[in-house]
Amino acid sequence: MQILAIKTPIFKENENLINFLHKQINSLNDNDIIVITSKIIALSQGRTGKIKDKEKLIKKNSQKIIETPWALLTLTEGEWCINAGIDESNAKNNVILLPKNPFKVAEQIQKNLLKHFSLKHIGVIITDTKSIPLRVGTVGRPIAYIGFNPLRSYIGKKDLFGRKSRLTQSNIADALATSAVLVMGEGIEQIPIVIIKNAPIEFTNKKTFKKTSLALSPKTDIYSKIFTYSEQKSHKPSSENHHGL
Repeated sequence: MQILAIKTPIFKENENLINFLHKQINSLNDNDIIVITSKIIALSQGRTGKIKDKEKLIKKNSQKIIETPWALLTLTEGEWCINAGIDESNAKNNVILLPKNPFKVAEQIQKNLLKHFSLKHIGVIITDTKSIPLRVGTVGRPIAYIGFNPLRSYIGKKDLFGRKSRLTQSNIADALATSAVLVMGEGIEQIPIVIIKNAPIEFTNKKTFKKTSLALSPKTDIYSKIFTYSEQKSHKPSSENHHGL
């Protein structure tokens, strides 16, 4: 698998996204994947705001909010993230919101580039970053994708020693987004686009995938038990563990 970085001029607010892509992407082949940072999608939609209005914008763009000492943990379109994905970095004294209708945008980009380069199959991923519980730092996440199956199931398949898998699924969309964001960087790199070639994935024309297809409810997430257990322990009287000492 190859990940090719495309260094570009700074994308301006309300700039035409398709024209920008045509100027920056010189060539594409069938079965390439185009990965685009959500920030330039949002900028093309004028999705910015004032820093002083950040908290108000977070509340407006969140379905649920949990306050923490460090940031607001928010539910947006079926997925939890920090501060509703609203970011101050590389925003020129403003904040940049998540784009509107990212799956629709991904489909529009795919259709346009297929026609522009006379191709049959390409994938498109729109990325953001996310924090992972109990891990330091951030990794890439796909907020929209099209053109390939986002999951590879090993359920019912045998491993090297004949044991059948009961639960294992490989999250292709997250893996590709994380690989791309590693190349894009999160500072002054100016690499809002990468092309992934020769990815070991299954391309498809199916268009019914949604962000929620990769999300789990707290009831089905194995790690939710950790937080329930920790919360219960934290509410027990400390004297229970003193044993009279």
